[in-house]
Amino acid sequence: MAEIIHIPGSVFSAQTPENPVEYPVYAKILHLGLVLSVTFELWNSLAALWFANFTWFPLHVLAGLILTGWLVLTWLVYLFTPWGRHLLGTWFSWRTPQAVGHDLARLFRGKLPSHGVRPGLSSLWQAIFFIGVSIVTFGGFIGWLVLRGDLHLSGGAQIGLTLMRLGTPLLAYFWIGHVVMATYHALRGEALWRIFAVWKRG
Repeated sequence: MAEIIHIPGSVFSAQTPENPVEYPVYAKILHLGLVLSVTFELWNSLAALWFANFTWFPLHVLAGLILTGWLVLTWLVYLFTPWGRHLLGTWFSWRTPQAVGHDLARLFRGKLPSHGVRPGLSSLWQAIFFIGVSIVTFGGFIGWLVLRGDLHLSGGAQIGLTLMRLGTPLLAYFWIGHVVMATYHALRGEALWRIFAVWKRG
């Protein structure tokens, strides 16, 4: 497991009693829930957008509501736990541009950039994907509430639908990138799948 490095000067930095090399059990549970719900919602949305297949639309709505709640919980954990603030600190560190440039230089030389909770290309990719999922999901939730008549917001339904139409295909590329790179790391013997192993520490 890649070591989480200290980020001096980050507004999110905090002393944490947890071992920074480990993923807490709650982080693994949150990540697993995000992976399952985002994957279902994403590909079900693509089936509706590209193939007009609305067979699973009731499940799509239910999964969307679950994902909305799960994202709210995840944001709260990220903002109010030492580990979560450390994670956000790697995503929004002042060192991120330099670290991304370093990782790109390594990539162009044929060397795979490091992974894990550290500033760099991997964390930037995760941050953009997570924020994108949050924007599209919350936008879709607001649009759904407006269509149901539970929320009166002028143009809210159109904004939600537009975010889903434009955001879903973009998120699909990030999802594919996640799977490809995770598989490549796994083939190199780097146990990324441990972040889902809620039954063990580390």
